[in-house]
Amino acid sequence: MTQSATEPTGGKRISDATVHAGALDDVPFDKLRELLGTHTFARVTGLFAKDEVLAARAKLEGRFDVANDRKHDPKDAEAIRRNFQKLIVGGTRGTNACPRFLRMFYNPTFDEDIFGMHAIFRRLIQFRNLLYSLPRDFTCNGTENGMWSASRINHYPRGGGFMAPHTDVGTNSVAADMGMERYVQLLLLLTKKGVDYHEGGAYIDLDGKRYLFEDECEIGDVVIYDGRVNHGVEEIDPMEPLELASFAGRHVALVTLFKHFSKDSEAEYKALMRAAPGASS
Repeated sequence: MTQSATEPTGGKRISDATVHAGALDDVPFDKLRELLGTHTFARVTGLFAKDEVLAARAKLEGRFDVANDRKHDPKDAEAIRRNFQKLIVGGTRGTNACPRFLRMFYNPTFDEDIFGMHAIFRRLIQFRNLLYSLPRDFTCNGTENGMWSASRINHYPRGGGFMAPHTDVGTNSVAADMGMERYVQLLLLLTKKGVDYHEGGAYIDLDGKRYLFEDECEIGDVVIYDGRVNHGVEEIDPMEPLELASFAGRHVALVTLFKHFSKDSEAEYKALMRAAPGASS
């Protein structure tokens, strides 16, 4: 059984696995990979200014309309390759089961920049690529070598947004196809715990303990973790009223590397989901 705590797991703190860089060319990627190997997680500060992130978040909030929420059949691979507001409630069935409640704003860099996020997404994609030792601009503007960057903002609503503990099965499969040793997930934090929400948040499970690492983080930080490690999101302010029409809660930006399935992708999707049980973040 995993013990939930805000204290560092096994004496580890995200501040002990942090590097600062004001620009991509200043990131010590070898040091970052070393930290990931030691801690299974790491953090980069300085790449994204707080004011820049808050301005983009404000534009997203200004355009938010609960009437745009849609359910999404994951076999419809093309739906999320355009601007798409996806509401997810459930996820208890299937090989890739992972119970969750959140909203995703898909905003590909090759569709209209309706949230003013594309510059941020492209920098995050470039950072991911350099960390993976891929070409700097790989998938910045569309599909390359059968892959694309699923740039999006995840919103965990106040009143109980969550994601159950899981490992990133689908994305680990992508890493294997790309010849990478492991898959690491990147989160750009758009909200601050203690300000925008007060209870819950992202965690990793290590050595039988749960580490809610966002307690130490700030808006604009990039958090990185090994996708093979159990992780999730504890309920966001679970005792607050749940209002689906509200933008309140926790927000993060991601640029996960996805396989580009064909329009008739059911067979491809089922093949991917035959991986070991788990879920892609």
